[in-house]
Amino acid sequence: MKFVWVLIGILYAVLNIYVGYLLFVAGTGAKLMQKGPYLQGPPILGGLALIILALPLIWNCIRLATSRTG
Repeated sequence: MKFVWVLIGILYAVLNIYVGYLLFVAGTGAKLMQKGPYLQGPPILGGLALIILALPLIWNCIRLATSRTG
């Protein structure tokens, strides 16, 4: 049963990283480049935050998958 939770956690983390990437790319795109840093900053920072906050979840899923108790 723990492998199901590991797969759900990894899927959730990968989707968070993907959405973070999309936000980062949208923030650095040509459309927001013309509008200034106040409209460009939130998608870039939000994308980076999603990517960074997904990394501990991946680490915890790996630890859960390799633990001996179940």
